[in-house]
Amino acid sequence: MINLFENFLQYCEKEKGYSANTIRSYRTDFQTFHEWLLSRNLSDSSNEIEKLKPADLRAFFALRHAAGNSSKTIRRMRSSLKGLFDFGIRRGFASRNPFAFLDSPKIAQHLPKIVSSKEIQLLLSSPDSDLAGLRDKAILELLYGSGVRVSEAVSLNVFDADLTDQMIRVTGKGSKERIVPLSPNSCITIKNYLDERILKGEIPENDTPLFLNKSSGRLSTRGVARLLDKYIRKVAILHGISPHTLRHTFATHLLNGGADLRAVQEMLGHASLSTTGIYTHVSRDYLKKIYQKSHPRA
Repeated sequence: MINLFENFLQYCEKEKGYSANTIRSYRTDFQTFHEWLLSRNLSDSSNEIEKLKPADLRAFFALRHAAGNSSKTIRRMRSSLKGLFDFGIRRGFASRNPFAFLDSPKIAQHLPKIVSSKEIQLLLSSPDSDLAGLRDKAILELLYGSGVRVSEAVSLNVFDADLTDQMIRVTGKGSKERIVPLSPNSCITIKNYLDERILKGEIPENDTPLFLNKSSGRLSTRGVARLLDKYIRKVAILHGISPHTLRHTFATHLLNGGADLRAVQEMLGHASLSTTGIYTHVSRDYLKKIYQKSHPRA
């Protein structure tokens, strides 16, 4: 089963184009399941696994819930293990998938946290004017101005950004490419950052990362989270904001401004329109405004 899993991961990475984060999550899911099998004195052979009943698997997921895993994590775990055994059936490892008819847990939908326009202005104006500050301002402007995922932002190379046409080429989930508009402020801040790097003697090439760390390597997602935390403390706005919060805010502010949901879906890189509907929300003030404008009795 371990060999099957490694082949499955290679399939997910090379053929399906899954991200490094997804691959790491799948590896954790498998290790958790494998340890559970061993704790029940079960081998990881196909004969043993095919004997598993829905009640056994429900007990496994009940343990994960008791251990503090969220419904979203458990749902992903069920999906990854089901995918593994579907792959195993195609490879002749097993004849049935014990996860095939197991219900997925429902996920409670929570309104995403967003940042107000006033707080956004404070955040975007907080970086200094040195090289690190120019980089940080460019990142913050990009995350809020284009709604890209932080993993997509740190994967960008210099020539992915077309500052003349104000567009950027992004590689998203499943290695799918999309073109996303750049705000004028994003173009200005990225240009200022790149100009400063050139003044310091750098000659950017096609594969040069757009955002560099202190060691002139590619900036990581963790590095972006740290710099965001620094500016949140600096301007004393609400805590608990992540780079993903800026993506929520981007989409919500677009919708509040009257943007079409399908256009927002395209910019976010969502495969399903329903995902965009769940991902974003409109403010109460905007709902009141629409109601007062549209309803005869308002």
